[in-house]
Amino acid sequence: MAKDLINTPILKLFLSYFMPSFISMFVLSTYVIVDGIFVGKGIGEIGLGAIGLVTPVFSLLIGIELLFGIGGAALVSMSLGRNKPHKARIIFSSIIYCLSLLGISLSMIMFIFRENLAYALGSNEELLEYVMPYLNIIIIGSTIILLQSTLCTFARNDKAPNLAMISFVSGSIINIILNYIFIFIFKWGMFGAAFSTILGHFFGLLIILWHFINKKGSLYFVKVFSLRALNLAIKSGISPAMTEFAFGFTIVLMNILLIDLSGERGVAILSIIMYIGAVCFGSILSISHGLQPIASYNFGAGQIERTLKTLKIGIIFAALMGAMIYIILFFGIPYIATIFLQSKTTILDDLIFAVRIYFFGYLFLGSNVIIAAFLQATGRNISSIIVSAAHNLVFMMIFLPIFAYCFGINGIWASYPVSLFCAFIIGIFILKKELKYFKGIK
Repeated sequence: MAKDLINTPILKLFLSYFMPSFISMFVLSTYVIVDGIFVGKGIGEIGLGAIGLVTPVFSLLIGIELLFGIGGAALVSMSLGRNKPHKARIIFSSIIYCLSLLGISLSMIMFIFRENLAYALGSNEELLEYVMPYLNIIIIGSTIILLQSTLCTFARNDKAPNLAMISFVSGSIINIILNYIFIFIFKWGMFGAAFSTILGHFFGLLIILWHFINKKGSLYFVKVFSLRALNLAIKSGISPAMTEFAFGFTIVLMNILLIDLSGERGVAILSIIMYIGAVCFGSILSISHGLQPIASYNFGAGQIERTLKTLKIGIIFAALMGAMIYIILFFGIPYIATIFLQSKTTILDDLIFAVRIYFFGYLFLGSNVIIAAFLQATGRNISSIIVSAAHNLVFMMIFLPIFAYCFGINGIWASYPVSLFCAFIIGIFILKKELKYFKGIK
């Protein structure tokens, strides 16, 4: 049943979008965690370190998906809110056509320079034999990852959040099953871990394509390609994309510093932090996914009161989620950490200490993400870019090298919460200024 985005109470509407997205993100994050467990138990800490080095490649793919998908989804939702479905279809079709071509081209380029890429990501000779089998398969399947994620984003904006959830959940289950078979039964190692990931995304892609090919909603493919639509999507999506690109760049820098300070141990610790962070950040991201279609549609329809109420609910949920995540990790990390590590590990105590410092930043992260997502969803792109850049690039580039030099490996973990706190102050300041704009058009 299509959702009434204009008349349904905002909290009820938000929950109807948030819960499927949360379940999708939780299951998707769970398979990422299981992937880490299988690699940690089946291959060892060096396998975890290798995947940690490849993490920026995933950030690149997610960033591209956000640049076109989230930016395009906001425009699509606003167009639907203004009762312009054909314009929405042109935007949707142009983005998917472009993303398909871009994904294939990017895969070819990365594959040609794959060994250079591995070294640029921070790999050394010891890690290279573990990095390359994983990196090769992820590069080959990168277009599949891009398309599945982007189509799920458009499905949520086409009033089909449950189908997006089914796509993610089904693909994740397939991934988990194949991961176990490939690593523990077939003994395919890093190749098996990567291959199961791509096959899981491919299965999810087939599910979500069904919605658009069979014209089950307002969005479907039309034989039109619009450069103007792409330009508008990029302008709208540059803020969330910058966040992910900056995150990937930050991880590369952290890996290089960690290799220098503590070798494979530090990279393995960061890799486990990233696995845990996949669940934590996914939980917060699901709040922004619940907020975006509602805010964009109501803003497009001129319903400013409902638009601002959506923001308020999003910030409350994000603040509570961030606090809950930190409390759980602070007390639970001694038990959580052991599921990734072999019994003979020597990094357990260092990992516990790192997690308790690093994830303190989640007390501020949620509000930053929601403010940036709301501003992007309502077309306030410059302000959204500033908030995004502050919490994922500007302050990290300042504090990360300084703290690493002054405090060593512990300074690397501490740079994250300090940066997020500074970005939080910037975000609040910008939001107060933007609220005057919204009150002015109300």
